[in-house]
Amino acid sequence: MIVLVDYASPSEFDSSGDQTTVGFSTNARRPVKFHGIVRDHGFFLRIALRALGEVVWSDDTWAAQSDILDPVITVHPDRIFFEAFSQDQSTYASLIVDPAIFESVGDVHTGTTNIDFTAWLWGALGEMRTSRSTTFRIGPEGFDVRTSGAGGRFEKKVEIPETWVRGFLQVQAAMGMPGTRVRAKAIDLLAAIRFLRVMKSNVSPRAVRYEFEPGKDARLILEPWEQAFELEGADHNYSELKSTRVWGRRRLKLIEGLLPFAENVDIYLKGRALPSFYAVKLPGMTFLLGVTGWSGSSFTSTGGFDLLAEAAAADDAHVDRALAYLRNHYRVSIEDVAGVLGVDLPTASRVLVRLCRQGRAMFDVETRQYRHRNCSRCRPTRRRTSRPTGARSWRWTCCSGDRSASTARSRKRRRRSASSRTQRPARRRRAR
Repeated sequence: MIVLVDYASPSEFDSSGDQTTVGFSTNARRPVKFHGIVRDHGFFLRIALRALGEVVWSDDTWAAQSDILDPVITVHPDRIFFEAFSQDQSTYASLIVDPAIFESVGDVHTGTTNIDFTAWLWGALGEMRTSRSTTFRIGPEGFDVRTSGAGGRFEKKVEIPETWVRGFLQVQAAMGMPGTRVRAKAIDLLAAIRFLRVMKSNVSPRAVRYEFEPGKDARLILEPWEQAFELEGADHNYSELKSTRVWGRRRLKLIEGLLPFAENVDIYLKGRALPSFYAVKLPGMTFLLGVTGWSGSSFTSTGGFDLLAEAAAADDAHVDRALAYLRNHYRVSIEDVAGVLGVDLPTASRVLVRLCRQGRAMFDVETRQYRHRNCSRCRPTRRRTSRPTGARSWRWTCCSGDRSASTARSRKRRRRSASSRTQRPARRRRAR
């Protein structure tokens, strides 16, 4: 699908002797605005944004993909969410920031849009220092850019990926699944990651096994060495021995740089070979890392976790009322929605699952509540990983709502595209 995007300027990082400005440019067609001066925890904000960039540019497959998906930002009165997928789309990251660490400047326009987060900006974030005043500017108004090769306002036609909405749908469905929650000390998880950095396994199995023995703290075991790491203080309620195995452990290195400064880590296990989530608690913010059950599985293609949750019908009369209530309150629980709609808890849950499938809501795994996030009309475009120095890629698009309603049109477009490729004449190579 081809649509227009409108950016006032590239994102910028401008650093002088006593002041730093970090400006995230957003799509002018979906205005979201937040300006603030960092007052607390500037160091943790820097390393968390750097970790987000590590996820965006990471790829855990043998053959690297050619495209990546852009980060998305959601501004709420009580939280700011930065969300992104890895290049192989098997890893999801969400940086949840408390706006209280900022001194707000001007009005705040809540909503959801994408941000320009290039490799150049990722590298420049390393220059943030707490000794200098740092201003964050999120908005579509543009910036006075001092970077060589940066341009001004423009519009461009771009093509959107069909997998983007599916990826967020699968993440929301996986986070809402029942499972086991373990609160571990950051140093215990860091010890396991450092062990994997030194030791290399040439034989199978290569799983991470979490064991829960009655009367003892949970422990993490690395296969095939059977190396055990006690998760001190990680209590549980299991009355008999239980173990959960997950794969793709190399992706845990993405949070290695955060763990020395973390207060604790909440680990959410959904089952054998199912996604797992690691919520790294930092002062004033939380970095949430979600990984699929193994590296070859991705949220945007092979996952089918949405099929495990029952959703209300698309034309259910309660959906619009629940959406209006969610839009006004930003975050609600299933009990809140049930009370407002006058229905039981299972019915309210199905209505909220329907809103997630439409891209109009998100599940907050920390609070176990649903938040408003209108992605049903917005998708970012793909960006080539290799591009000339100084080049920028601009992408944010608008599209129709529920994925299920556009399935037939998508199949028709794919068949038409495949037919045109088979009829296209071969290109002649130019003689040297």
